[in-house]
Amino acid sequence: MIRLLDLLGGIPAPWLSLIGVIFGGAGLKFLEWFLGRGQVKEDVATQLRDELRKELKELRERVDELEAENDKWRARAFKAEEEVAVRNALIASHGCMGSALKPETD
Repeated sequence: MIRLLDLLGGIPAPWLSLIGVIFGGAGLKFLEWFLGRGQVKEDVATQLRDELRKELKELRERVDELEAENDKWRARAFKAEEEVAVRNALIASHGCMGSALKPETD
């Protein structure tokens, strides 16, 4: 310990104060970084959660759009099937299909 004091006593005061300022500033920055780590982690986690919420909202909106489109196409298919059934019933009731269904005999 005495040797360290003898060594420091041999360094001029301006150099000693410069070394103290450099190490003091570096120590302060290290302490700042060490204490702020948790806040940085929280900020990143918050950003990730916000991005996931936004993406989930967009996906739900897209699912709603696709379900609406599916319902529209399903309604069109049922309407087309109904029209075909009505046409077939009209054709069968008027007897137009009778000659078409009979096999041709030679």
